[in-house]
Amino acid sequence: MIYIPPLRTKRLTVQLKELSIMDSIALAGMPIAHEQSNITQFLRRATDSANGIDPALWTVQERLLAVCHYIAAVADDGPDFSVGAAAHYSDYLDGEVDITGDGKPLPAGELSGDNWSIRHLTGWSAEVIERLEGEIPGLSARAHWLLGAMAAQLVRDSEEINDEFTDEWLLERMRIMAAFPESDFIALSAIFMEGKATLHHLMRIEFGDDGGIVVLPKEGGLLPPARFRLYSCLSTFARGMGGKPDESGDQRQSILFDTAA
Repeated sequence: MIYIPPLRTKRLTVQLKELSIMDSIALAGMPIAHEQSNITQFLRRATDSANGIDPALWTVQERLLAVCHYIAAVADDGPDFSVGAAAHYSDYLDGEVDITGDGKPLPAGELSGDNWSIRHLTGWSAEVIERLEGEIPGLSARAHWLLGAMAAQLVRDSEEINDEFTDEWLLERMRIMAAFPESDFIALSAIFMEGKATLHHLMRIEFGDDGGIVVLPKEGGLLPPARFRLYSCLSTFARGMGGKPDESGDQRQSILFDTAA
């Protein structure tokens, strides 16, 4: 059995355990495109304890940190494992910057008389955004994720939003924002991007050109964005049994972790 040391952040103390072979095979059989859902299922299986907080309600950065913490324990090339051909985990981990405050929304800006706050992007929110891909005609990839994150994270001061909202609720909110006049939407997106920067912790997340979440190198780094994929946590044997056998070249790289936006 592989021992995984506790993972401690300002908000969480997480004890991960090595997956059972059955859990690994089950995870390997899940669709690659459902990355956020897969991460939630992985964390629920691999987490012994985490302050009683469901991994779906961790921030996306906390979830990625836990995934990488597991990879660091099982990877052949040690804690500072390789990412792509020329990068390492330490190039993307910004561990000195942890979550601010208690995770509640922070003031973001004012637009047309409305004061907006921004809240963290959680696993729950990311899963819903992921499931809604294709639901708004003409919107896909990075544009879909940007709109989805704005709808999930931006909150008017007069609003109260449940952390565990439904797909239908977010889709309607996305449709409303998509109907904003262009100038208003651009102004709101600027508020979002500035607010998003204030929420930075642990890893610098962004939305990939082809959708989903990527991690930028630490500030000042010149490396390309990276994706830390769930399948990196699974053995070659488990991936094979789950229908994701190792293959040479770019296809195998895309299943694991890579440095492609």
